[in-house]
Amino acid sequence: MSTRVRDPKRTRRKVLEAAYREFYHHGFQGGSLNNIVKEAGITKGALFHHFPGKNAVAYAIIDEFLLPAVQKWWVEPLADTEDPIPAIKEVFRRFRQRVEKEEPSIGFVTNGCPICNLAAEMSPLDEGFRTRLDHLYSLWRGAIADALKRGQANGKVRPEVRPPEEAAFLVSAIAGTAATAKTAQQLSHYQASFRATNRYLEAMRA
Repeated sequence: MSTRVRDPKRTRRKVLEAAYREFYHHGFQGGSLNNIVKEAGITKGALFHHFPGKNAVAYAIIDEFLLPAVQKWWVEPLADTEDPIPAIKEVFRRFRQRVEKEEPSIGFVTNGCPICNLAAEMSPLDEGFRTRLDHLYSLWRGAIADALKRGQANGKVRPEVRPPEEAAFLVSAIAGTAATAKTAQQLSHYQASFRATNRYLEAMRA
């Protein structure tokens, strides 16, 4: 007779992965715990063993999925660069490739950016969402601003550039592109925005 081996870490991970997909496609408020436990292949009791409620599941997704994604895509690639313009352009290039390779029905073109979606839906309603997402965006902007400052110190970026303002603009451009592409469901929105962003970045070169 086989004995089921309990693996709490694996169960928790399955919950978060299923919840991420549910919230991404249906929003936090529209997302169903019943759908999450069904997709994860667990009981609702097992879910509540790991998380006290729906909000706690979403907070964990932000902390353990979305924040590390920003660190991987934006913070780490820019952390040591002395010439930020090509480094930032490379991040945009890699992101564009990812979007272009995704199945449209399950990716950014149809569903938008998971960070932007949660920010728009939940930041006005819940302080736990707002503070976590604000920290994420601050980290994102800070990585770009710090890279631009280093570029100025090395003579790679024009001295009149204002790094915090440029960083805020670039992050907002990404968020806005995700929103407009989602409503139009057109890959061309991303492609046009990335081309314009490249020209904007080139204009900051010393």
